[in-house]
Amino acid sequence: MSWFVKVEGQIYGPYTPAQMRAFVGEGRIAAHSLVSEERDGEFAAASGQDAFSDWFSEENGGTQVEKRVTPGARPANFVIVGEITSDKAGEFRTALSAYGDVESVTGGVWLLRGPTTAAVLRNELSHVLDRQDKLLIIDASHDRAAWFNLGSEADQNIRDLWGRAG
Repeated sequence: MSWFVKVEGQIYGPYTPAQMRAFVGEGRIAAHSLVSEERDGEFAAASGQDAFSDWFSEENGGTQVEKRVTPGARPANFVIVGEITSDKAGEFRTALSAYGDVESVTGGVWLLRGPTTAAVLRNELSHVLDRQDKLLIIDASHDRAAWFNLGSEADQNIRDLWGRAG
């Protein structure tokens, strides 16, 4: 079985059910997204498809995510870039939304506004991820960065670049 997605007249796919499930978890497929099991088939809202309804229910968990506040942190704007190749995308998105308002920009890129820090986000979100997953968090409000599992060379390069005087 495969799925196709129609966006602004363009058809993308085929995608496996596992890929589509991950897209739901990442926020790339929403209830209003047009999907079809055939490239030339009739496209309909994802919310009308049984599999997607189940996936949306799983993502929402039937409840609102409890919001977390980092003591002493003021609201800040974050850019989060993740390469999540494991099946943890939905769990990651849920964990991320606990720290503020989240907007999916594109696959693997989110904006977050919330009262926390890049270090707290990295520490908390890394618990959700697997060893092959990667994460970069930029605190655009306070000129800070935190990352997870990017490798020693990237680690040093980020430290060198971020530490340079203006």
